[in-house]
Amino acid sequence: MTLPKYEVTNLKTQTVVASEVVEARGAWASFKGLMLRDSLPSGHGMVFRPARGIHTNFMRFPIDLVFFDKEMRVKKIREAMGAWRYDFTMAAGVIEMNAGAARASGISPGDQLQFSPLNEA
Repeated sequence: MTLPKYEVTNLKTQTVVASEVVEARGAWASFKGLMLRDSLPSGHGMVFRPARGIHTNFMRFPIDLVFFDKEMRVKKIREAMGAWRYDFTMAAGVIEMNAGAARASGISPGDQLQFSPLNEA
């Protein structure tokens, strides 16, 4: 099964937050997430909808978490969450990206996100 991919833009600043975000769909993709990966390419991420709590068990690198509400507004940002940590924020969704990616994109709570589908070649 091919998972949907999106470009995520901050509409307030017109900045690309992530050039390729894969949506975790289904129990296995949601459970596995980014576990056991050695790295994540720059500009990439994974989105989970809904966000019912995030763990970084078995993670090999720190990640930024960008939580958003049902209107796609940024609710909370958690930067550089290391391995074996938990965040129990409930949200309509969360984007997991490389540590530092949220700050580099200038994203802030209250910013409006837009998910644009990427066409497969």
